[in-house]
Amino acid sequence: MHTDPAEDDDPPYDGAADFAWGRVANPNTADGELQNIAAFSAGFTRLSGPRRTVAVITVWLILIGFAVAIGYGIVGIVRIW
Repeated sequence: MHTDPAEDDDPPYDGAADFAWGRVANPNTADGELQNIAAFSAGFTRLSGPRRTVAVITVWLILIGFAVAIGYGIVGIVRIW
């Protein structure tokens, strides 16, 4: 099957803001990811009361899930040896 290589290329990014929290960097670059993290942190710090508690618990459960998965993977690798 023949495909045109030009169709696979993304259009050039013009550097304009995408108006999501005022970000101006391409979200597919390291700068864009840093802006995403900064926007998440800024939103997280504005929370208070029960919403903040739920957000903190959710973030900790996600981190614990990653830790359990990594630990389970390491145990699996060690058991193979």
